[in-house]
Amino acid sequence: MKSHDFGQFIFNNAILDKNKITAIINLARTCKPTLAVEALFLQLLLAEELTQDDDDFVRSLITPRQAARAQEFKDGQSLAFAQGLINNKVFDYAQLEKVFDKYHSLEIPSIESALTNYYDRLKNYPDVDFPLAVDLIDSFHSFLSETLKSTIIVLPPSNLTDTLRLGATVKMTGELSTVIGLFADEYVFMKLAKRYDSYVEEVEDAYDAIAELLNVYTGHFVVKAAVSHGMDEQPEPPKIGTVSTKFDHITLFSDIGIFYIYIGKQEIFN
Repeated sequence: MKSHDFGQFIFNNAILDKNKITAIINLARTCKPTLAVEALFLQLLLAEELTQDDDDFVRSLITPRQAARAQEFKDGQSLAFAQGLINNKVFDYAQLEKVFDKYHSLEIPSIESALTNYYDRLKNYPDVDFPLAVDLIDSFHSFLSETLKSTIIVLPPSNLTDTLRLGATVKMTGELSTVIGLFADEYVFMKLAKRYDSYVEEVEDAYDAIAELLNVYTGHFVVKAAVSHGMDEQPEPPKIGTVSTKFDHITLFSDIGIFYIYIGKQEIFN
């Protein structure tokens, strides 16, 4: 998760306000992480050594193996967000190093810390233990970050209004027997779908795209559940539709807007 949760760390610790975080998330999509930021993030060098920040100079300060490690890590949203902070002069390298030091010293990962605020909601599902639910949401956050190419922030719990929302769900049957869904207002739902599939034009296309996104994720998760926990889960065909009532949810925010994921025992759609 380290490759995707640096923005969450900044949010959790109120290092920047939400407006500034939003601006950096938007700008980070066009940021190409430099070797300087990659090496600093991975703690391969000190900020005081960065008298120059071109890649050739940084490469002279680290070993070829370290450079290769940095190259492998560069696609994560943590690095894009960090580069956005440098590009927009929010931090210099010395300031960024201090923030990285605090980030790497965390005992509880940033996403897991944010999800503890949702404990009272998740504990309503006694057949899904909290650590496993956190693991599921954690992995879904990572999947969405990679798929949507955006820093995604878990926002504090909120109450939904009775506004019409579009969504899709997939139920995993087996020992876990859990439903996972993704919902949003129509405007954001369309943007999510178009980010996933550029050919989306109509709402029906958007439903298909989000259903496919959930299919891909649950396919990955059932394999992980089998390998890591010995659980035999099978995803059912997705369901799609609209909901206008309130439901238990996790609120997420990205450059696309605010959307919601649902983790529960009961299917939302009849």
